[in-house]
Amino acid sequence: MTERKVNDIGGLPAGPVCQDEHASTLHEKRVDAILKILSGPKLKAFTSDAMRRAIESNTKEDYRNLGYYDKWIRAARELIIEQQILSREEIETRVEQLRAKYKKVAA
Repeated sequence: MTERKVNDIGGLPAGPVCQDEHASTLHEKRVDAILKILSGPKLKAFTSDAMRRAIESNTKEDYRNLGYYDKWIRAARELIIEQQILSREEIETRVEQLRAKYKKVAA
């Protein structure tokens, strides 16, 4: 028998699915915009199939614990690195710069 992928949860015991509508958060809107820009017709940095592959390559624990948009942004980061648009170091450096900037603002 083939081992299940992390996203293959059909038929497994789970609680009820919350189908309530909610207002999109700023984080969700930003992630959606980033993905539309990167995968859109102008840049074509990656396809929806590549996104699916990247999301499915999470560990079981990450797939279970990360939120929907957190899976998306993590996959986008990995594809940006894979496509050599930016290096992991470039991304990490910029994230640290932003954290330092907003830490000062919040203080």
